[in-house]
Amino acid sequence: MGAGMDGAFRAPLDGDEILTATHRIGHRLPNMSVRGMDEAEIFACAPTMTCDRVHWDTVDEFDPRTLLPVLGPEAYSRQWSDGQHRVWVPVGQGHAARDVIRRWCVEHDVEPVNMRVEPKVVFRNVDLIPAGLLPELVAATVDWLYPRTYAIRRKLVADLDLVEADDVRSMMFLFVHDHVDRYDPGREGANGTLNFAAFVLGKLRTWPQDAARSVYGRAVISDRMTLARAVDSIASDEGRSATEADRAAALGTSVTDLRRRESAISALSNIRHQQSLVVGPADAADRLNTIEVAGDADVAIGTAEYDSSAEMTRAVLAAVNDPTGKGRRAQDPLALAAVYLTFWEELSRPQVARELEVLPKTANAAVGRVLDSLKSADLR
Repeated sequence: MGAGMDGAFRAPLDGDEILTATHRIGHRLPNMSVRGMDEAEIFACAPTMTCDRVHWDTVDEFDPRTLLPVLGPEAYSRQWSDGQHRVWVPVGQGHAARDVIRRWCVEHDVEPVNMRVEPKVVFRNVDLIPAGLLPELVAATVDWLYPRTYAIRRKLVADLDLVEADDVRSMMFLFVHDHVDRYDPGREGANGTLNFAAFVLGKLRTWPQDAARSVYGRAVISDRMTLARAVDSIASDEGRSATEADRAAALGTSVTDLRRRESAISALSNIRHQQSLVVGPADAADRLNTIEVAGDADVAIGTAEYDSSAEMTRAVLAAVNDPTGKGRRAQDPLALAAVYLTFWEELSRPQVARELEVLPKTANAAVGRVLDSLKSADLR
């Protein structure tokens, strides 16, 4: 017999039962298997290492594998779906590798952005896993986790504009595939070692927040989460609404700064959830409750214009989405935003650069990538 945190005696746990952090009985997640091989056998093909990781982005397309001969035989690289660059080097060599990369970038006219070193991280060279096994293992893991993570999937769709429910499964596959190199089967927890599904589930819990931070900015999303927790806590503990002073205290700031930050959160919410209302002219109030029916000629013209616009839109989307993965990014959201602001909003390139908070040459390069891709399309 065992005693719980409240002093009550509890029967011993069965073999697959665990005691969760909230002192409830849970069950171990199953090991995944592919082609009759357990996940442990598959991961044994690529043993874990401890490395320093250099992590950065570039303005233009870049393949970090170009740097491996310069960094030495013990350097590794692997591309994640976020399109950013990562190289792993032996422990203690991260800062020296960063200096080498910076010098190489200067010599080759490559503009690095936000380069940083993360020391002593777990890494496995997944290229050592026999071909085909890793994608099948990731697919099996997603198949098991997907129907059991409804709340996470719903929050992802709610927090990210343009993400539909049908997109989440493929996004989850990329997310799981990204994190394979970080999985350490030897890491001990309160309930023993973590298998791959348990490791991924822990990462998925913060996936919506992390994705929203990367899209909308870390500060705005963090403020929104902190304020939501403060409002909920005061409502449940004290039975009242949170005042401005309460909310400012939660953020550790002044009421004046609180209002500015809440305004940014409100603006973000309006952008992501705005609903357009179609109304008649302001000087014709009697027409607001009527519906105008277009004539046949107008319908024909509108249909032709729609078909042409739709063809152009499909071509642009194809240009900024590279399913073959030949480019640096499978998706190019910067190019999509730059093209939209240039041709649909009719902004100049300097205005586009200011709107996107990038250098003018970065905005020009983003538009240029799409235009180059459209040259081969037969558009009228």
